Amino acid sequence: MLLAGGGHAHLYSLLNTRFFAGCGVNVVLVNPSRFLYYSGMATGVISGDYPPVANRIDVRRLVERGGGSFVQGRVTGLRLRERAVTLEGGGAIRYDLASFCLGSEVPAVSGSGGFVIPVKPVENTVEVRNRILGHRAGSALRVLVVGGGAAGCEVAANAASLMARENVRGRVTLAEAGPILLESAPEKARRIIRRHLENRGVAVCLGTPIRSYGRGVVHTGDGRALEADLVVRAVGVVPRSVFRGLSPPVATGEDGGLWTNHFLQSISDPRVFGGGDSVSFRGEALPRLGVFGVRQGPVLFHNLLAALRGEPLREFKPQGRYLYVLNLGDGTGLAVYGPLAWRGRSAMKLKHAIDRRFVRRYGV
Repeated sequence: MLLAGGGHAHLYSLLNTRFFAGCGVNVVLVNPSRFLYYSGMATGVISGDYPPVANRIDVRRLVERGGGSFVQGRVTGLRLRERAVTLEGGGAIRYDLASFCLGSEVPAVSGSGGFVIPVKPVENTVEVRNRILGHRAGSALRVLVVGGGAAGCEVAANAASLMARENVRGRVTLAEAGPILLESAPEKARRIIRRHLENRGVAVCLGTPIRSYGRGVVHTGDGRALEADLVVRAVGVVPRSVFRGLSPPVATGEDGGLWTNHFLQSISDPRVFGGGDSVSFRGEALPRLGVFGVRQGPVLFHNLLAALRGEPLREFKPQGRYLYVLNLGDGTGLAVYGPLAWRGRSAMKLKHAIDRRFVRRYGV
C-alpha cells in the first residue's frame, strides 16, 4: 500500500501503520521530507510564538515505527493502468492500493527574481521570518502580503508583530483583490481583523488585484506600482498538478484535485483514495483548512483497511460548522465558529492547546 504524501489526512494512518502490517501489508510512504510541517502553528513561527522546529512531525519515524518504509521523493504523476506513481527525477513505485495526500501549492510567478515567497509549502514561514530578521539596518523594510484570506491576514499580523518586537523599521501592506477580508467569515470577524491589522500599522489595500511581479516592485491591475523588499503570496492556492494531463485521464474537480466520492475514493479507480487539499470531495474543493484533512484521517484509515479486507467503507461527512482560530501575533486570537466570532487571549490560549495537543499526539 502506497501513501503518497505525509499530509494531515494521512497522519492517522501513519500513527496506526501497525494495523496494516498486521494484515500482511507492506506500507510505503513517499514524501519530499521526513517531516510534516503542521499548518496550524506555521504563522506563529513568523512572530516567534514557536521555534522553527515546534510544528514539525516526523512522518518517517511514524511509518517506520509501525513496520512500514519511507521513500524520500516527490510524486509527480499517476499511472492507473500500471498501478504506479512517478517520481521527480525519474523512477516509479508500484502499488496495489494507494492514497494521496499531497497538499496544495501556490503557483510560481515569473519575473519575481526570487523575492516572492509563496505561503505554501508551510515551511516557507521560516524563510519569511529569516528574511525579516536579516534585513539590512538603516533602511525601512517594505513587506507586501498578497491575499486577504485567513493565511494572508495571519502572515501580515505576525510579520508586523515580529518587526515591532525586533525593532525592524518598515511597514507591512496587505493587498486583497476583492472588496473584503476573510470572504467566507462572518461580518464581525471581518471588522475585527481589519481593525486589528490597521491598529498594528498594516496598510490594508482592498480592491487591489496584482497584475505582475518584478524585482522590487509589484504592479496592480489599475496601473499602480507597489515597491516591496519582500512579497509573501498567500493567494491562488490549488492542488498540486499531479492529476492533470494524465493518460489514461484521472477524474479531477475544476481545481485539478483528485475527484473522490463520499468514501474518499477516486471515481476513476476504486484502488485509489485521497484526502486533504489534493482532492476534490465529490468534485468540489472543501475550504482549505487543516481541520478538514484532520477529520478525514480516521475515515481514510478505516476505508484503506476495509478495502484491503473487503469490508464496507465509511462515508466522510464534512461538518457544516467548524472552529478555526487565527493567530493575531500579539498574544490574542480571532476565533470563528459559524456565524460567531470573538477575539481575545482566551481564543489564543484555546488555539495553543489544540495545536500543541495535536503535535504531541503524532510525536514519536
